[in-house]
Amino acid sequence: MTPARKKDAQPTRLRRVSAPIGWTAVAFMGGAATALASWILCAGVTIFAWLAADSGSIGDAARLGTRLWLLSNGVGVRIGTIPVTLVPWGVTAAIAFVISRFAAASSRRVRSNQTTSPVLISVVMVAIYLLPVLVVAVWLGEPWQVPARWAAVIAVLLVAGAWGSSHALGVGRTASRGGVVFRAVVAAQLAMLVAGAAVLVTGLGTHLSRVAALHDALQPGVAGGIALLLVQLAFAPNALVWSASYALGSGFSVGTGSVVAPAGTELGILPDIPLLGALPSSGPGDFMDLWWLAAGAAAGAIACWVVLAARPAVRFDQASLKGGACGLLAGVAFAGVAWAASGDLGTLRLTGLGPRLFPLLVMAATTMGLSGMITGLALGLIPRRGR
Repeated sequence: MTPARKKDAQPTRLRRVSAPIGWTAVAFMGGAATALASWILCAGVTIFAWLAADSGSIGDAARLGTRLWLLSNGVGVRIGTIPVTLVPWGVTAAIAFVISRFAAASSRRVRSNQTTSPVLISVVMVAIYLLPVLVVAVWLGEPWQVPARWAAVIAVLLVAGAWGSSHALGVGRTASRGGVVFRAVVAAQLAMLVAGAAVLVTGLGTHLSRVAALHDALQPGVAGGIALLLVQLAFAPNALVWSASYALGSGFSVGTGSVVAPAGTELGILPDIPLLGALPSSGPGDFMDLWWLAAGAAAGAIACWVVLAARPAVRFDQASLKGGACGLLAGVAFAGVAWAASGDLGTLRLTGLGPRLFPLLVMAATTMGLSGMITGLALGLIPRRGR
């Protein structure tokens, strides 16, 4: 190797020593910039909608956007006198992505003589990000209606920051038993979200004329139509989780006394939101809708396969036990995800929107657990050479 090439091949870690800005400064700036950018995004949507409205002021639109921003961070708000606790997880996911990118940038500023973990970088950045959220929530006097949901949002942001910083620091994924089980549970959640997307797209395609009629009835105009689309995209992850609950058979509720499930649907008065036009009509479900129940079995099988792929040389009874336990854990985890995606959009009939949690817990745990157990038994009976 020539001297020039040796000079160019110096490790990246050595070049970090001369970095003029440390990782703490980048973390502080990244947290503050994420808070400002996410507020601008939320306020911008409401101000854009205000341009198409005939009443109100730009200050009212900015205050509404601020409350939407607080809601995306898990803080329950009041819009007028209406309590709202349904978190728009689309905005939260965008915030988590930006935090992961800033955490990665902060990790690249770690000097070779410093010992810093991805968890520390994530905690510092998320703490700086949440500081203005806390200040604004106290300033507006918003009630802390569901503090556990705020904790769920914080946990997601911390995981996103740790994931981004660990990749930048070159920390590889762990091959421990806990790491394997974690990947299996995540794989099952992704499988259920894919099933939920299939249910949602099928509903939109089947009732496209109803969705278009609801949109035309609102007469939003160009600016209002774009704002309406962005607001619905903000709640798109919630809709995916609700649709996945439908695929598991437990269904979900769109208000007090309503239920949407493959076995049957009962609806009441609904707000004129185009996305709700994808809901099935009231009455008994179609027999073909029961095929969606295979989604839970597929998710349990995927969780079992991920676990056994790391340790294929096990007896059939161990494989069945591991697959069943992992499927059961994946079902319980999905119930937790469903809880985080539920909430209220008002009072009376608009309370308790989202998956029916107790039936979902029973259906998810049993379906994924049994599927993982059967899949583990089948894979365990395959000869080792075949595996």
